[in-house]
Amino acid sequence: MQADPQDIRRAAGIFKVLSHPSRLKIVCLLFDGRCRTQKELVQELNWPQSTTARHLARLQDKGLVKSTRNGPEVQLELGSEVTKQIMAAVCQWVHPETGEQFSGSYSELLSREVG
Repeated sequence: MQADPQDIRRAAGIFKVLSHPSRLKIVCLLFDGRCRTQKELVQELNWPQSTTARHLARLQDKGLVKSTRNGPEVQLELGSEVTKQIMAAVCQWVHPETGEQFSGSYSELLSREVG
């Protein structure tokens, strides 16, 4: 069976969104399963609100992150079980011996990158 070119373009778009290090960091932070608000992400990442919002919009557009309004706040989490499976596969690929997950604070992620 031959792959549909439209499906290939859609899949490439998802990987393109995930290939940006800043967006991947957001997904890694949400991979621990804890919902966060945009304000919490801004604080954890130490990015301007506009930068965080721009990256979140791209992730939400592809269904990788979803938002749920809870009163005045919007809770953010990974978009689906498939997103979790993709991230688990990436973790297994990056850490084949342990399958260690990307989780924790942004400073912990940075220390892992440097070390």
